[in-house]
Amino acid sequence: MKYDKLILLEDWLAFHIDFLQAATDNDKIRDYMNYIRIEKSEKGEDKLLGVATNGRCLYLVDPLADHLVNKGLIVGDWKVFKISSKTKYERKLLLARVEDENKKFQYPNWRKVITDSEAVYSTTFNGFDFKQKHPRYPDLIKFFRDFPDATAINLSYIKGLGTNDEWKVKWRDANKIIEFSCRERSAFIMPMMM
Repeated sequence: MKYDKLILLEDWLAFHIDFLQAATDNDKIRDYMNYIRIEKSEKGEDKLLGVATNGRCLYLVDPLADHLVNKGLIVGDWKVFKISSKTKYERKLLLARVEDENKKFQYPNWRKVITDSEAVYSTTFNGFDFKQKHPRYPDLIKFFRDFPDATAINLSYIKGLGTNDEWKVKWRDANKIIEFSCRERSAFIMPMMM
């Protein structure tokens, strides 16, 4: 793959991209899953949005922070390379934009995943660090048990939501996308079959 633009992001500048990168995958067949898609946002003339999916979850940031545009982020497909990641606020990411002429994939229509149908059940979820000494597993168990029907989610997608943020959750059915939203960030997670 050839790249035509590189951007180095450090510390808090990498926050939105790090979130999106958690939804990418290392798929050899469906190349688009290895990249973050940047598009124009409907939330402002100079605003951009970012989206990433691995086919089982989709993470969206709309709009992306203005400092990313100021650093040179433009519409296209971007590969994220982690250089270092010590803590939430100490990290370095290198973004590489895929050259349009040599791109061998078409990003799917991710908008069809997002639904505006009425939620059957709404709640909140507080992200936490799964590696902490005493994680809040009882809270996690209660979160799942409170759904109207038995629902299973891959915990790596919950982990990707990060720590210390309160997410609004919309549950529609045990076999439909569960929507998590926190300010400009959203995650659409497909439950596992039980």
